[in-house]
Amino acid sequence: MRYNKNMTITEILFTNPNALEVFKKYGLQCQYCFGAETETLEVASRVNGISLEEILLDLESLE
Repeated sequence: MRYNKNMTITEILFTNPNALEVFKKYGLQCQYCFGAETETLEVASRVNGISLEEILLDLESLE
């Protein structure tokens, strides 16, 4: 699976539930976030001060 910045958090979790561990690594509590259905990975990383490139690399390493 190729992840990209335009995918929503829910989309990512739906395609790979193990992505939750990556989100937790970066301090994102995505399972509790109301915005997970509409917030893209790009927005989530920007709002939370996380490197988009780093989180994408970690998500890709799950596969």
